[in-house]
Amino acid sequence: MRNPIITRHSIRESQRHLRILLAEDTPVNQRLATKMLQKMGHTVVVAENGVEALHALGRETFDLVLMDVQMPEMDGFQATRTIRARENGTVRHIPIIAMTAYAMAGDRERCLEAGMDGYIPKPVNAQDLFEAIESVQCGSNGSGKATTAAMSVQHFDKAQILDRVGGDTDLLKEVVQIFVDEFPKTVDRIRDAVRNSDFDDLERAAHALKGSVSNFSAASAVDAASNLEAMGRGRDITAAPEALNALELELDMPRDGLLGMCGEVGR
Repeated sequence: MRNPIITRHSIRESQRHLRILLAEDTPVNQRLATKMLQKMGHTVVVAENGVEALHALGRETFDLVLMDVQMPEMDGFQATRTIRARENGTVRHIPIIAMTAYAMAGDRERCLEAGMDGYIPKPVNAQDLFEAIESVQCGSNGSGKATTAAMSVQHFDKAQILDRVGGDTDLLKEVVQIFVDEFPKTVDRIRDAVRNSDFDDLERAAHALKGSVSNFSAASAVDAASNLEAMGRGRDITAAPEALNALELELDMPRDGLLGMCGEVGR
C-alpha cells in the first residue's frame, strides 16, 4: 500500500487537532517541528529539556508529547519514565512519540521499553510526523518509519531540504536563517569543550549541531559532528583537534551556500 500524501485535505480530515508538547532543545528543530505541526492544525508548546517538559505537563493538559531522546538537564528516556510513574494508578496515558537522531539498531525497542508509544528518526520530515501522530491517535503502537534513508550528498541538497519542509519556501528561509545564526555559537562551544577537556559538553554540543545540520542533508558535516560526539561520549579527545578542523571545513560554506540556495528556490 502506498503511503498517504500529505495535502491540505488530508490534514483537515485528520481525526482531530491536538495540543502537543514538543520537548526539543535545538532551535532549528524546534522551529521546523513547530511549523510542521501547526500546518497540520495542531497547537504546540515547546519545552527545551525533560525538566521543562515535566513542568509543562504539571501545569497544562496536552494530547500528545513529541520527545527528543537526548536533551540537557533530563533526557527523553528519564522524562518518559517519570511521566509514566506519575500516571500509575490513574486512567491517564498521554501518548509519547520519541524523536532520535541516533537511528541505531535497538533504538525503537529502547524507546518503547521506556514507555514511549512511537518512534520517528531525526531529521524529522512532515510525512513521518504525520503518520506517527495518526498512528498513536488510532491507538496503535506506531513507530513512524524506523529507518532513515542514507544521505548520499556531500553538501546541501535543495530537493531533499525543500521536501523536508513540505515545499514551504518561507519556512525553509526561516530555518536556514536560524541555522546560520546559531551554528557558529555551537562550534565555539565545541571548541571550548575540547580546550577544557569537557567530555560531557562536547558530546552535548556536537549532538546538537549534528541534529541541526542533518536537516540540510549535509552528510559530511553530520559525520564530522557525529565523530566529535562519539569522542565526548567515549571520553577520549586525543583526535578532537583534527576532528574539529574537519567539522569547521565542512561548515565553512553554510552562510553563503544556504542563503544562496534560499534565493534560488524563492525565484
